[in-house]
Amino acid sequence: MEKESNLAIIEFKSIARGLYVTDAMLKAADVRLVLASSLCPGKYLTIVEGETGAIDSSLKTADEIGGMHVYSSEVLNAINPKVIDAISGKMGEHSQEAIAIIESMQIASLISSADDVSDAVPVEFVDFRLARGCGVNSFYIFSGSYSSVEEGAQRASQLLKEKGALLAYRVVSGPDREVFRWIKTSLCRC
Repeated sequence: MEKESNLAIIEFKSIARGLYVTDAMLKAADVRLVLASSLCPGKYLTIVEGETGAIDSSLKTADEIGGMHVYSSEVLNAINPKVIDAISGKMGEHSQEAIAIIESMQIASLISSADDVSDAVPVEFVDFRLARGCGVNSFYIFSGSYSSVEEGAQRASQLLKEKGALLAYRVVSGPDREVFRWIKTSLCRC
């Protein structure tokens, strides 16, 4: 398994400022861009990964240059590479046995819950959408054996409930093949 990494997650109130600051963050520290995208409605999301010192440096740059345009920022440590891949759009193979969807408005909390799930149970992410094309809500969908999916959904929902960040979650046993076809079709980058 690959080495776990640290993430800095920054939401900006301005798309223009977000793009500008993202460039400055990448030039200021040895970090890798995981995701940079406009969000609904009119915000910008940047996620970078790297060693602790580099993450701290890039976050300091974001706060200094972003100023009042930084809506939120958070560092998450020791994140499973499977989660980072899913955020980047590299999805695993799906299982037809069961899927779960976990939904929240808090991006960092949602990513933390996905990390907890991926560390605890053998599942594959089949969609990971962070406030793109769905208003301010974010969600991920994972698949696997029914017992793994059920356990993962319970873990994620409990973690998000404790943070006051759970919007909804559902487990679907034996999803119809058309459901997977539409999940893949909806993997837009809007």
